[in-house]
Amino acid sequence: MKSAEMALHRILKFCQLMIALLWIYQGLFPKFIFQVTDEKVLWQFIHIPTSYITDMIVLSGIAEIIFGSLFLFIKHQYLHYLNLLGLTLLLLCVLLIYPDRIYQAFNPVVMNLGLGSLSVIALWCIDAQKIKPE
Repeated sequence: MKSAEMALHRILKFCQLMIALLWIYQGLFPKFIFQVTDEKVLWQFIHIPTSYITDMIVLSGIAEIIFGSLFLFIKHQYLHYLNLLGLTLLLLCVLLIYPDRIYQAFNPVVMNLGLGSLSVIALWCIDAQKIKPE
C-alpha cells in the first residue's frame, strides 16, 4: 500500500472510530444510563404519553448505540449521508425545541458540526480511495 493510500485509510478509520464513539456516547450516557431531563422534554414536545417517555428515551439511546456501532464495521458512503441527514434533522429539532441552547457552551451546533465534518472528511476519503492513479 502506498503512503498516500495508507494515509487515506488511517484518516477514514479515525473518522469512523470517532463518529462511532460519539454516537455511542450520546446513546449511552444521556439516554440509556442517566436519562437527562432534556431528553424527556423532547419527547413531551412531540406529545408522547408520559407513560411511554422512559421507554422512548431508552429505545432512542439503543438506536444511537446501534447506529454508532455501524461505523465500526461499515465503511460506506450511504452511512455517512445518513449521518449528515440525521444530524441536520436533530439540529433542526433542537432549534425548534431549545432555541436558547445554540449559543451556550457545549451546544448542539458545535457537536453536530464536528460530527458532520468527520462524515464529510470520511466521504472525501472514500471518494479518493475509489480513484486509482494511472
